[in-house]
This record gives sequence, structure tokens and C-alpha cells, in this order.
Amino acid sequence: MELDDLKRAWQGLDVRLQTQGVKLRALRRAGAMDSARAQLRLLTAGQWLQLVVGLLIALWAGGYWWDHLGQPHLVVYGVGLHVYGIALLGASSLQLTQLLRLDYQRPVLDIQRQLLDLRRLRVRCERALLVLGFIAWVPLVFIALRAVHVDVWLTRPSAVLANLGVGMALAGLVYWLTQRFGDRFERDAAGSSLRQAEAELAELAELSD
Repeated sequence: MELDDLKRAWQGLDVRLQTQGVKLRALRRAGAMDSARAQLRLLTAGQWLQLVVGLLIALWAGGYWWDHLGQPHLVVYGVGLHVYGIALLGASSLQLTQLLRLDYQRPVLDIQRQLLDLRRLRVRCERALLVLGFIAWVPLVFIALRAVHVDVWLTRPSAVLANLGVGMALAGLVYWLTQRFGDRFERDAAGSSLRQAEAELAELAELSD
């Protein structure tokens, strides 16, 4: 009887240990997921803000070139900013779609793959917006000058073309630099919030092994 009692005691202890292990893993997962969600909420908020900014730029620039259809150079200025606003809007929309598709109930490996897809998308978007930004400042500057009654195109069109050439050259240089120092750029483009969320899930995956 004493031996049977001892066996039952060991079996009961083993069951309790297994139960405690399951609970501990569940708590670790819940904590890691909460932390990752908190980081990604910051990223989501930033993308909503960018979406609003892009929408405002696109609406304003669209109205600007439409109101100046009789002046081709002003139409070009407006269209240039309009394209940049749409690019901001599109980049944010794509990233928000990825963020909203995240399913925190899925296995950790699946969530990591989703975040990897998001990282790749962010890198492409940030590269495109950075390159376009070095061109978009040109129409912005000359629109601002015209707002104070200085229409440079009518007096010195060569200055406008020269600035456009500089902007395009800088855009090309920036694109090359993002390729040349790809690892550094990709790290910065991903953003600290996404990197922290990835780190939380990577630690959770190691504990689950």
C-alpha cells in the first residue's frame, strides 16, 4: 500500500507540474503578446497620422493644380505635390492593412512571418517616400514663393529646372545610399516599435522551444 501511495503521489505531482508549466507558458505568451501589441499600436497610430497628412496634401495639391489649369508650370507644381500626397496615403494604407490583419491568436511563428512581411513592406515604402521627398520639395518651395508674389518660373525658369535637377540628383544619391548601406537603412526604416515587437516574439519563440 505504501508503494502504491507513493506512486500515486508522484503521478499527482507530475500532473501538477505539467499544469503549472502550461499555465506559465500561457502567461509568458500573454505578456509577450501584450507588449508586442502595445508597440504595434504606436506604429499603427503613426501610420494613421501619415495617412491623414497624405490625404490633406493630396486634396490641397489636387485643388491647387485644378485651380491653375491655365498656367502649365503651376499645374506641374501641383501635380508633383499631389503625387507625393498620394504616395504617403498609399504607403500608410498598405501598412495599416498589414497591421490590421495581424492575428495574435495564431502560432508565434505565423505572427513572426506576418511581421517580417510588414518589415519588408515598410522598407520599400520608406525608400520610395524618401526618394520622392527629395523631389517633392522643389514644387513646394516654388509654390511657397509664388504665394508671396514671386513666380520664379516667369523670371528665371532656369532656376526652377536647376533645382529640379538637384532634387533628382539627390534622390538618385539617396536611393544608392539606401542600397549601399542596406542593413542600416532597413533597420532604421523598420522603426523601433516594430523591432521591439519582433524582439518580444523572438524571445517567446525561444522559450517555447
